[in-house]
Amino acid sequence: MLASLALASILPFLPALNAPFLDWDDAINLANNPYWRGFSPVNVRWMLTTMFGGPYQPLSWLSYALDFTLWGANPAAMRATNLALHAGSSVLFFLIMDELIKKAAPSTAQRERTVAALFAALFWAVHPLRVESVVWLTERRDVLSGFFYVLAVFLYIRTPEKPIRPLAAFCLAVLSKASALTLPLTLLLLDRWPLGRRSYADKIPYFIIAVATGIAGLAGQRAVGTLKGTGAALGLHALWWHSAKTVWPSGLAPHHRVPDGFGLTSPAVWGGALTLAALIWITRRRPAAATAASHYILALLPMAGFVRFGHHLVAERYSYLPALGLSALAGAVLWAARRRAAWRVPASALAVAALLGYGAMAARGASYWSSTGSLWRRTLEVDPGSTYGQKGLALEYYNSAAALGEQGRHGEQLAALERAARLDFDDPVILNNLGVALGRAGRHARAEAALRRATELNPAWPDAFQNLGDALKAQGRPREAAAAYAEAARLKEPKIR
Repeated sequence: MLASLALASILPFLPALNAPFLDWDDAINLANNPYWRGFSPVNVRWMLTTMFGGPYQPLSWLSYALDFTLWGANPAAMRATNLALHAGSSVLFFLIMDELIKKAAPSTAQRERTVAALFAALFWAVHPLRVESVVWLTERRDVLSGFFYVLAVFLYIRTPEKPIRPLAAFCLAVLSKASALTLPLTLLLLDRWPLGRRSYADKIPYFIIAVATGIAGLAGQRAVGTLKGTGAALGLHALWWHSAKTVWPSGLAPHHRVPDGFGLTSPAVWGGALTLAALIWITRRRPAAATAASHYILALLPMAGFVRFGHHLVAERYSYLPALGLSALAGAVLWAARRRAAWRVPASALAVAALLGYGAMAARGASYWSSTGSLWRRTLEVDPGSTYGQKGLALEYYNSAAALGEQGRHGEQLAALERAARLDFDDPVILNNLGVALGRAGRHARAEAALRRATELNPAWPDAFQNLGDALKAQGRPREAAAAYAEAARLKEPKIR
């Protein structure tokens, strides 16, 4: 059965298996970065010390290096590693749920425990909100830290006489991604119910590691300029958004921008406040609900936006660990419903329908990650005003144009560059290449317009002035061409200090 669970956990994500490195952080972190390619002394030193991009994640970098040693720079093989880690986490989560139900309700039949635990594990594993974490290679840190996170919980429950084991797994989790630092709070929740333990001294090492991880994470984000201060509105909105999308995951996309006028008066923020109040109310009703809802809130806190990173409104990947609590709550609800004869069949049918529906939506979501173009088209489909989507799709057309030019397909190259420029008229590189392509096609007036825009955006780029001179010369305007050539020559002169 565990093998079937593992297989079911990865099936929805297979449409993205053969995707290349994507032009959204994969290009910077992997495609154009030599330092993860193998275990040379220089690479290992870099991976153990770098805060490249902000986070300190040495274990994630080392996992990429292992992939490279085994398979080379093969995106499909690396994505298969992501899938394997996610499948392993799903199996461990099932075993955790089975154990927790056994401790909470010892009289529960084995079959009923298995059904509830299996539903909780699959609810978490195949949900569309998992797509970004599982198929995006840059987010290896999510699935790697997630695996060690659930392994730590599993070992904490199953081997209390060997406390060093879960502590070691926790160390591996935070060395993969800092967001796992909330684990000691989850262990305290489980101590309270259903484990019934009163062990506090053993959590001291966890909290020391968690605090050190948090300080290092904040320092790294501040160093690269992604730390944007605090945002109570963003934090409340995240509580609402992740809860709502767990129930009905529509409108998912790689990037969600902060809308104009967003603030504490926004309706979704008030929805977040109501969600928080509802979760607090739930925690007072049942111990299972209290543990699950509290885990969700606490695990979401580092990414919710109260401490803001980046420019996005919310990110789907942030649900990876918090959703374990909501999924456990879903499993508990099914277990309780099946105990009543009148609800047994309807609850079971609804559970199966939910899993099939979520799995189908996840498969569709994974298909958007099969190429950079489809990724950014989806972003623009959800939010036509997304600057990230426009610039991302423009870059995809630009890269396509470069490949077409190498093949001598200049007509198609020009069309791709025109599409890129329509999406992003503020990129001097795109405009320069468009001007050259237009000049090659004999459309010199349009070439001049594109090249003038390129020189305005980057007035220190000699190649753009050189190409502008060519466009002016082709139109029979030698004086203006000479001025452009002179500027290009001036910019190429070596600067003497």
